[in-house]
Amino acid sequence: MNESDWEQIRSANAGLRSRVDEFQSEFDSEIGKLEDLHAKLAAMKVHATSPNRLARVTVNAAGRVTEVTVAEDAYRRSTPHQLTEDINAAIRGGVEAASAARDKLLAPIKNIVDGMADLSDIVPGAPSLRDLQARLSDTAEPPPTDHGQR
Repeated sequence: MNESDWEQIRSANAGLRSRVDEFQSEFDSEIGKLEDLHAKLAAMKVHATSPNRLARVTVNAAGRVTEVTVAEDAYRRSTPHQLTEDINAAIRGGVEAASAARDKLLAPIKNIVDGMADLSDIVPGAPSLRDLQARLSDTAEPPPTDHGQR
């Protein structure tokens, strides 16, 4: 190989390094926003009330029921069967509302992920935004925080 060939290789390598560094910088910036997002997911509580107002539930971002409240006069106003139906209706409504709220909160991350190449496609072993998005969509558990490693 002559000097010109080596210079082309060095130039291509520098360009690739620069591109990867830019991508890593963008990735790190977006990951930094995830701490705030995670705090919002962890704090999210959605309330739903049954159609007859016999039951009220609280659901977290993961769609888990965290509290069920039954109206004080529910036993006088309904039957056990009706109360069961109302509790189930409130749970279904709460889970659906939590899912919609979570999707709305995660929409900016989805837009970012959908709009860029994934670092793991360019650099083997690098963190994947798509994997992170899938994990956040499925649960409110904290994302891994190893984004600073190279």
